[in-house]
Amino acid sequence: MAATIESTFVAVLVLLSPLFLATPLSFAWKWWTGMEPEHEHYREKVRIVLDSGIPLSRYRPELDAEARKVYLDPDRQARIESDLLNPLGVTHFILFPALIAWPILFPFSVIIGLLAWFPLKMFEWILIEKRILLRIANLVKKVNRWEIIGIPRSDIGIKTSDRILSSIHRMPITVFLGLFSYLLIMNLHWLAGFSIQNTILLSSLLYIILVSFISVIRAATASALSFADLPKRKIIPMDSLVESWMAPWVGVGLVFFLVRQLTFSYKAIRQDTLFIDPIIFSLSILLVLYTATIIGLMIEVTFFRKRARDVKTKFQLQVIEKHSPTLYLFTQHLGDLKISPLMSLDEWIRKDESFESADFDRL
Repeated sequence: MAATIESTFVAVLVLLSPLFLATPLSFAWKWWTGMEPEHEHYREKVRIVLDSGIPLSRYRPELDAEARKVYLDPDRQARIESDLLNPLGVTHFILFPALIAWPILFPFSVIIGLLAWFPLKMFEWILIEKRILLRIANLVKKVNRWEIIGIPRSDIGIKTSDRILSSIHRMPITVFLGLFSYLLIMNLHWLAGFSIQNTILLSSLLYIILVSFISVIRAATASALSFADLPKRKIIPMDSLVESWMAPWVGVGLVFFLVRQLTFSYKAIRQDTLFIDPIIFSLSILLVLYTATIIGLMIEVTFFRKRARDVKTKFQLQVIEKHSPTLYLFTQHLGDLKISPLMSLDEWIRKDESFESADFDRL
């Protein structure tokens, strides 16, 4: 039987409910990071440093002095700096209700999160130990006629880096991969006659594989490594390249599958599934969204905080062995842009990815 226009309208409202919650949550977030005049004063000082292209470590003493002038405690400093370096948008705030639902979703989430540990180790072995990721980087470099260089990340020297903010900033892609897997398998459900249990099982398996593969790549490329596109005069950090390639495909896929299912429900094109009811379908989408959020948090705890640094270092050393890239600083002063060689990337790694004041005297 075709869904009524009322039930379809309710289903759309259910799907949009996270967006309605995102507005008050974004305001609460701004209040938590700091909205007072003294907070804005410090925020502007940090923004000036970031706009210059020089890592925060160069002006750490000056920034700390500014914070003391306006009586900011170190925690507030860290939140303001993290918010500028890892700003949160709507895609982040729609995930926050999962923190309320986590006691209900945790049992199922923890099973999938623990199962993800094996494929994470497997993809780490394939991509890093067997140098497959290095071959992929070499192929991208060759096909696009790019060069590999190093550009220091802006967060070097951040005040007591807020791990929670960094984790939340990485999560949308991880979460939406779970939703994408669920919707993809649901469409195969119609084609292959899968049961609801098999749909959940297969979508969980696909999600574990996708998120493990992407997590290892993101951990390995979260460094100074960048591609230089000389003909187009662009510098492309490797980590942002991964997300810029993935986000459109995942986003278009989600919109396509959501619209397709709601259309099928409204016109009664398919009636061989429990989710022919658009309201039940919309509720299942929210359930998967928030379950994937809890799983994403678990992956952050079990992988990014324990293995990410080793993965990143190994990949950087492989790139250094193959290409011997140079570390550059891309700066701006009074409207003038300047890219300056600092040292070899190998030397910078040996210095534990930190700067000395003498390094900036070369500029």
